[in-house]
Amino acid sequence: MLAKILSSVIAFASAHHNSAYGLILLVSLLEALPVIGAVVPGDAIILGVSALVPTGALGLWPLIVASFVGAVLGDGISFWLGSHYRETIVKRWPLKRNPALIARGETFLRSHGGKSVFVARFTPGVRAVVPVLAGILQMGVVRFLVMNVLSALVWAPAHILAGAAIGASFVLLGAVAGRLALIVALLLVLLGLLIWGTRAAVRRLPLRAARAQERLWLWARRRDAWYTRPLLSILDPQRRELPGLVLLGALLVASLWLFFGVLQDVLAGTALVRTNEAVFHFMQSLQTNWIDQIMVAISELGDATVVTATAFAAMLWFAWRRNWRAAAHALAAVVAASLFTLVFKLALHIPQPGGAPSEGWSVFSFPSGHSVASAALYGFLAIVSVWEIGGRWKLLVTTAAAVLIGAIAFSRVYLGAHWLSDVLAGVAFGLAWATLLAIGYLRHNPPPVGAAGLWATAGLTFLVVGAVHVAHRHAADMARYTVHVPQHVVPWEAWWGHEWSELPARRIDLAGGVKEPLTFQWAGGLKRLQAELASRGWSTPVPWTLRSSLTWLDPHAPIAALPVLPHLQNGDPTVLVMVRSLGRAAPRERLVLRLWPSDLRVSGLSFAHKPVFIGTVAEERASRLAPIGTITRELPHYDRPRDTLGEALAASPHRMVERPLRRAQRGWNGGVLLARSPG
Repeated sequence: MLAKILSSVIAFASAHHNSAYGLILLVSLLEALPVIGAVVPGDAIILGVSALVPTGALGLWPLIVASFVGAVLGDGISFWLGSHYRETIVKRWPLKRNPALIARGETFLRSHGGKSVFVARFTPGVRAVVPVLAGILQMGVVRFLVMNVLSALVWAPAHILAGAAIGASFVLLGAVAGRLALIVALLLVLLGLLIWGTRAAVRRLPLRAARAQERLWLWARRRDAWYTRPLLSILDPQRRELPGLVLLGALLVASLWLFFGVLQDVLAGTALVRTNEAVFHFMQSLQTNWIDQIMVAISELGDATVVTATAFAAMLWFAWRRNWRAAAHALAAVVAASLFTLVFKLALHIPQPGGAPSEGWSVFSFPSGHSVASAALYGFLAIVSVWEIGGRWKLLVTTAAAVLIGAIAFSRVYLGAHWLSDVLAGVAFGLAWATLLAIGYLRHNPPPVGAAGLWATAGLTFLVVGAVHVAHRHAADMARYTVHVPQHVVPWEAWWGHEWSELPARRIDLAGGVKEPLTFQWAGGLKRLQAELASRGWSTPVPWTLRSSLTWLDPHAPIAALPVLPHLQNGDPTVLVMVRSLGRAAPRERLVLRLWPSDLRVSGLSFAHKPVFIGTVAEERASRLAPIGTITRELPHYDRPRDTLGEALAASPHRMVERPLRRAQRGWNGGVLLARSPG
């Protein structure tokens, strides 16, 4: 129902531009009215209409002004109703039917006082009743108006700009700049998960550890036995450092478990190895100059020059405070991390992905030296710092260190300098080593490290040396990390005869899983193939837009109105997607052709090199998931869709070949359709 409403509203706003501004004003007004505001999906409508801004259908500033005016008027009307009718309005419908909502609003108003009008604007549930309650409780008119206008000045641009950003992301996804949108979205998701995980660990785990310590201590007190007496000494609530040491021990165990798990998977050649390849190709396909510039700079901040200088600055700070143990531990963090990296690289001899340019022992990949060194040094400095600070500073320091370590590690994967397994193992070992050093340092009640001075000294050195290093190395490293896609060129007769069998037989997803068979190969230009298929009833699917994405929420949506879900082949996105309806006999089904690039090119006497694309043709069925929406699933038979595609390629030379199958496979007889451009 909500999807239909939003789709209808967006369609109306697209067709009636001037009326759309009045609609936003009305919706913003209704959102602030008692009870009505809790029923009207105002936020969703405002975001949906605002998403039309990047398309040029609506203006940004008129929408902001309309939503601002509507918000001010809505709260103003509610306040007038409350001040004019006082308690009688609460006893009338519809407020009479919602006593719980009124009680929540009163509690909210009394808790926040005068600023409640401002805060309620951004608080779902109570924002529709707080203005009327402010009138009932005789809040000063001037005070209310100031809070009303100020909150609307923040609320209106926030909603309109958020909707415009959503619309812009869909526009970007449908254009060449979609790579930029995807990588930005990926970065935001990873950053959000990292910050959320760090905040949860810093805020909740110490408290839970302290409670567990107290419960165990009380349990031991009730039992006078030989095994409880040492526990009482260890678990004494006066030892406030114990929960922290327990958490560090848990972090040490978890980090070592991750490191040895990754190492085992790499040595055994499990699915993680396929995931490495898929993630590498996926990141290479997303690279764009803007993000490349940032990622190269972040990677340079993890170079040995910057890490060594930062470690030296921290050691000088510790030496100035005559804390020689801390200085020795900081030195050990960097030196041991470097030695560990060297030993494993020389022992395993795992090559870097894609022939990444390196010198000396750095030509080997496992583990990532940048990840090990940054996790060891910054992890150790963060742990010994937060041990003596509290509150928001503890959260800030931990989050900053986690984001820095995570950013350096991600940049190595993004640039193709390391496999995903290299980075996971590097961060895991670096954190394990940092935690082990911190436990050894903190368990002897060391003197304070001077957290503020430590991070000021180390941070300033990091910024200055990092800026100089980036300025010196950036141009050379941009050229160094340029994507180089290896191409294998063979005569077209060789591909037609036997080289086709060297290309992948099945699709590999981003997690390394083996998926549907690749039943089609095409040598030539994509425009030629697209034109030929279009003449035989195939078409391009509905593009991904805000409106088309809402179609998935309609359980009665025809399959032709649904965009095709994206699939990756070994990390590569599709280069061509076409669909064909199966007609009235199967109105909820369609054929979907997906093509991906390969590393093979064919040559001939009369034409330059032509790329070879690999793909699959599948039958897709839409199913109702009432009342939530529609889902599609791929039917597990691929022979008939492949043969149907072959019938559409009558004008292009094509032939059927077969892969030898070790055992019979459901839905596929091993046949692969080869086709090429005429001439």
